Amino acid sequence: MTTKRGARTPRDLLASYVERVAAGDVAGIVGSYAADAVVTLPCGREAAGLEAIGVAFAGALASGAALAVDDSVVDEARVIETGSLSMVSFTGLDGAVRTLVAWRAEDGWAWVRDGSMLRDVEAALGAGLVDVA
Repeated sequence: MTTKRGARTPRDLLASYVERVAAGDVAGIVGSYAADAVVTLPCGREAAGLEAIGVAFAGALASGAALAVDDSVVDEARVIETGSLSMVSFTGLDGAVRTLVAWRAEDGWAWVRDGSMLRDVEAALGAGLVDVA
């Protein structure tokens, strides 16, 4: 895995992620993920890799889907670190618990597993998304 994320802590990674979601910055959101990251989508599907993750987030944001995060989730997030892995869990604005796994490289933290941000957003299954299992 390689990354050039620059986030010094998992909480910093979450903060920048929330900012990018609020700005609708798909490229920035995708930049928060490691090259081989996997994001859970609706109907038991997954987006694997940056291209598929970008398509999924572009579809979700273009549809106007609210991703249930703002600055308040950053301070209240639960962060558990063990070595180069971290689990970040928080309660979204919709009351649902969200959990992501981050990985630390020499140059910063990146998401490697996102089991919740898009799992209920049907628009994330947008047309042309072929890299799902």
